[in-house]
Amino acid sequence: MKYIYNSYLLAAIMLSAAQGMYAAIPSGYYDKCEGKSGKELLYALHETISTHTTVSYNGLWDLYKSSDVDENGKIWDMYSTKRWNGGEKCGSYQKVGDCYNREHSFPKSWFNDASPMVSDAFHIYPTDGKVNGQRSNFPFGECANGETLPSSGSVKALGRLGNSTFPGYSGKVFEPDDQYKGDFARSYFYMAACYNDRISGWNSDMLSGNSYPVFKDWAKNLLLKWTRSDLVSKKETDRQEAVYGRQRNRNPFIDHPELAEYIWGDKVGTPWYSDASSVSGELELPAAGSTIDLGYAAKGVRRSVTVRVKARNATSPVSVTVSGTGYTVSPASLTAAQANAGYDITVSINSADAGVKNGSLTIASGSDFKRVVPLTANVQSGLPIYDATNITSESFQVHWVYLNDASSYTLHVLNQGKEIAGYPRQVTGSAEKAEVTGLEPTTRYEFYLTSGSLASEHKYVTTSVLAPSIDIYYDGELAFQTVVGTPSEIAELLVRTENVEGDISVAVRAPFQISLDKTNWSTSLVLDPEEDRFYMRVYGDTPGNYTTSIKLTAGDYTADDAIATAVILKEAGSPDMIETFDVDESVQASYGPYKNNVTFQGTAFLWTLHNAGISGQSQDLALNGSYVIRFGNESDSSLEMAEDKPNGIGTVTFEYAKWNGDPDPVIDVEYSDDGGTSWTHVGSFTTSAVPSDGAKEVTHSVQVNRPGNVRLRFVQTEGKRLIIDNVAMPSYSFSGIESTAEYHQWDAFCRNGHLVIEAGVQGLNIAAYGMDGMTWYSDSPAVGQTEVRLPAGLYVVACNGFVRRVLVK
Repeated sequence: MKYIYNSYLLAAIMLSAAQGMYAAIPSGYYDKCEGKSGKELLYALHETISTHTTVSYNGLWDLYKSSDVDENGKIWDMYSTKRWNGGEKCGSYQKVGDCYNREHSFPKSWFNDASPMVSDAFHIYPTDGKVNGQRSNFPFGECANGETLPSSGSVKALGRLGNSTFPGYSGKVFEPDDQYKGDFARSYFYMAACYNDRISGWNSDMLSGNSYPVFKDWAKNLLLKWTRSDLVSKKETDRQEAVYGRQRNRNPFIDHPELAEYIWGDKVGTPWYSDASSVSGELELPAAGSTIDLGYAAKGVRRSVTVRVKARNATSPVSVTVSGTGYTVSPASLTAAQANAGYDITVSINSADAGVKNGSLTIASGSDFKRVVPLTANVQSGLPIYDATNITSESFQVHWVYLNDASSYTLHVLNQGKEIAGYPRQVTGSAEKAEVTGLEPTTRYEFYLTSGSLASEHKYVTTSVLAPSIDIYYDGELAFQTVVGTPSEIAELLVRTENVEGDISVAVRAPFQISLDKTNWSTSLVLDPEEDRFYMRVYGDTPGNYTTSIKLTAGDYTADDAIATAVILKEAGSPDMIETFDVDESVQASYGPYKNNVTFQGTAFLWTLHNAGISGQSQDLALNGSYVIRFGNESDSSLEMAEDKPNGIGTVTFEYAKWNGDPDPVIDVEYSDDGGTSWTHVGSFTTSAVPSDGAKEVTHSVQVNRPGNVRLRFVQTEGKRLIIDNVAMPSYSFSGIESTAEYHQWDAFCRNGHLVIEAGVQGLNIAAYGMDGMTWYSDSPAVGQTEVRLPAGLYVVACNGFVRRVLVK
């Protein structure tokens, strides 16, 4: 189709510019992949990129500020037209444009939320929360009549959900916007390479259950189509370098997009080499296996498209010919230099009769290459018009081919044979598209165009059903902390649904537990349609850091974008995070003393140095026998966390000594709970100890005691050099729900068929009302739990202006 095919052409035109975008790839990075093809090449890539630094799931928010920003510094969204400020994170959402979250383009349910995949930035993008919810964990695909969510003001949703129309698969899929299809395809190829040793055990309709070819045939063909038609952009190469700076690995399919052909495409069996000069002449564009679709054309009217021809190492002139009635091409030949640089040719059709017209384009260069590319066009007797696109519950788009015959066309939209309100109306012919809005869901409409004596064929479209959604609301972050064998505090989660019928199944992964009544705990439960709340906690016998998605399923719709984290400690106050700064040699060499505003990945967190560096010199190693941070002799030397630590920070301990024969230094310790925007001072320390002194002399502690997401900063204020090491950060310790808001001073739920009212303080006036308005309970209960025997049914329990719905069953 024209309006889709032009996106392909634009991407192809960008190829030569894209080749110059790639930043310097580390010397020898792909050496072990040279000369390989197919399965062996894929595994060689795995060995090259699988060892990498794990970015924390919470650390993705900070990474996005450098990896996914546009020219104005806004967060770039691939699921909507919105550009976000950093603080507009989800939260909850009701419509497109409310907030952005972290989209696992390769759904985390396919690999059971396991690490490190669950926080690998190469497949996790900042996207609109509402569209992310619509995508759910459905496979990527193509769905010609899929549903696009309604716009909200000037913000348009990108992508659509519907039954697959791509050959080989008929299930429900999410189709991303054309301009990002290549990005997502190369993300999928990355996952196949990076996790090639484990991907055979993952579960998805796109995966074949093995380590090669990894993807089912339909998925492989889809991804190859996308990477061929949407070429690597500057957005991708910029993102590549930002992620490489954090994870210390690369996406090979951005550096060398042709790798996909050597592993899955038309080059399987041909050895791959990174140096293009070692490859004999070949044709890169049009890609092997592609078809050039000129879309709709009008009988007797010329229709032309631009096609890029791009060769590599061609040594002979390139001939360009077409076959098929009505087809022509210009020019008929290119020099080898023109083809190697990339050259645009024009393919046209002018047919005297209507119907689907097929032909072929042949591009050949001596003994270097010859490729025959199919051509197709749909010639119509009247105005050429396409099937409706971007179908939502209340709108759709009409597209046509402009014939240069009139400045405006008349668009007709009918329901049950009658023009709907506002139609017919005039549309600008050269715009070649129009939006039809204000429609009813699940309703069939008829539409067509007229211009003078010309008319298009009549097309039909049915608007989509109202999109289902399941949203979870909760206070703050779902970050739990407890000790082995002790239940954590309990969090209350509210559930809001739209266009969802029937029960909702809720599931989490151990050691997380959920409950309807705070007594019966498990990893799964079922919410009745009348129930709108459940509770969550953590309880386990093994210390460690844990993550789970909260999966809510109703019918074939699943929402699983809410994430909870937890820390289980061996004992109260024990540190769950210790930063030793024992980074690998390459990082140490890159960030040795002294550096300004340089960020590096430590053993536990990401850090930024200012007039400071990583030292392995002998006089420093006496502190602990490992790498340390050495501060310079400027009064603003600092060491700052570049990402938040979830679960808060309790009492921090660290080792600290002056350097060599310098005077006694002074260091300030500060924390930030707003992502590093502002800092709070918690302590100042001076020391006369030197690295060779005992542990008692060099160890210091300071109470931070802040819940939530927190980061630390150490600032040297006297211009005296010092060294610091082994920063231990236990999570913030607390028990029970911290909030003193009135809403959290009481609770109500069903247990064993009875209403249970839970009062946290004295003097609360609590009432329970039936749906008919009758008062079933009104009292000031004692602190603790009070059981009220009521008939089965739905009740509204109220206290001080706050209400909770409780289904007694």
